[in-house]
Amino acid sequence: MAISLGGTTLNPNMVWTDRMNYSPVVQDVQVTLGGTPIVYAQSKEGGQPITLTAYADQGWLTKSMVDAVQTYAQQAGLVLALVIGSESFDVMFRHHEPPAVNFQPLIPRAVPLPEDYFVGEIKLMTI
Repeated sequence: MAISLGGTTLNPNMVWTDRMNYSPVVQDVQVTLGGTPIVYAQSKEGGQPITLTAYADQGWLTKSMVDAVQTYAQQAGLVLALVIGSESFDVMFRHHEPPAVNFQPLIPRAVPLPEDYFVGEIKLMTI
């Protein structure tokens, strides 16, 4: 299963960690003075969180992948195409839940080498 973000191919072994933690329905319940509940419900049009995680044992990212994702994340309001297997999404970074991108090198160095690998996560949301 291939994964790409904005045309940058990511490791297909990254994990969509919050895939099953989303409800497309918003609901509000208010109770009248007489005790009767009034229920308001609406389907969401976007906002599904997509957190892609590279763990120490799978999904490593190369330095070039990390550089590309960090470049995207530095652009306010940028909308990107995310493709995971046969699914496509229009996404933005979740800057309201900082950090939107968080990477750590497998081998820490003062200056990362082009062949270094990274773990971490990319926080996105559908729009």
